[in-house]
Amino acid sequence: MAAEQDRDLKELLQKFVRVRLVQMGGVDLNIFQFDPLLSWALFFMNGDKTIYGRFGTAHQLAKRSQKDSNKNHTITGMKVALKGALAVHEQYVADQATMSKRLANKTGPKPLWRYVDKTPQAKKYKRMGRMRGDKGSCVHCHEVQRAAIDSYFMKKKELPDRMLWMYPHPEVVGVTLDRDRSARVTAVAPDSAAAHAGVKAGDDVVSFAGQPLLSVADFVWVLEITPDEGGKLPITVSRGGKNVDLELELAPLWRREGDFGWRYRVAGYAAWLWGGVSLADHKDGVLVANRSPGWFKKTNRDGWRELKRGDVIFEVDGKTGWTRSLYLAYLMREKKPGSVVKLKVKRKGRTTRVTFRVPAKRPEVLGH
Repeated sequence: MAAEQDRDLKELLQKFVRVRLVQMGGVDLNIFQFDPLLSWALFFMNGDKTIYGRFGTAHQLAKRSQKDSNKNHTITGMKVALKGALAVHEQYVADQATMSKRLANKTGPKPLWRYVDKTPQAKKYKRMGRMRGDKGSCVHCHEVQRAAIDSYFMKKKELPDRMLWMYPHPEVVGVTLDRDRSARVTAVAPDSAAAHAGVKAGDDVVSFAGQPLLSVADFVWVLEITPDEGGKLPITVSRGGKNVDLELELAPLWRREGDFGWRYRVAGYAAWLWGGVSLADHKDGVLVANRSPGWFKKTNRDGWRELKRGDVIFEVDGKTGWTRSLYLAYLMREKKPGSVVKLKVKRKGRTTRVTFRVPAKRPEVLGH
């Protein structure tokens, strides 16, 4: 639709062989790794499966029911990414050895399960016909991460931060990027990792961790494959016509500076099924924004009854300092099925003790 309305975009697209994947059954996750909350994303690839870059960044206010609601996607930004992909392709053809090294990490580490329909979760719930992986299946993109998380639970594997605080946005390290450019810095947060590295507003990020950037999604990708333990990432910016080499250092637990609570396919089940409520961040802790949606058939009725709209959770099992994401991660990783959660909440100006029980059985996510 966009190409029909924008002549320049249409001409750019004609320079590519375009292939559309409309469902994830049988798709190789060793190659196609992406933010599952996107309604669509672009991969720029060579025929030999070398990835040049990506386009598409999730937006926490985007709703599937609202047409073109993702404000991170612009036609201008898409055209910039397409032109960048063509430039990288020319470099790749001219010097494949050098570019192969620069592009190697555009392909991420191998996931535990290569195909979503082959995960333990998908195998267990075979009654979900669309998880078969054959011509009759229709595995939704947003189910990729949920199937992986549920499979971690089933195999009793520890759930790392990267499975929850996934695809961190640039703001996590203190930068805001122009959505119409490849990676132009429009703002740098004081006392952030980017500020300490010397990044400045107006800089154009030329490369990050050695990777060329075609769009904001490529900046996000570098953060996505950075270990939870943090580390030092080289970052080269163009400033005043000259390239400046800097180093961005991420501390351990750096991902937790972000928020995954808006990712309903990752966090919604912990909030609704295990806690019985919808949550939001609050200056004093975690706000109970509402009860679980009424259409959610297997919500935790215990939590639904005990927690009231407007409650602010400030203590969980004797500990304070909670954000929405930290609280949800605690429920998902630390609380065993059937266990009790002990809370202190502020309710109408008074402190109230609240307890509720986590469901005795982890819910079947794809059954909802």
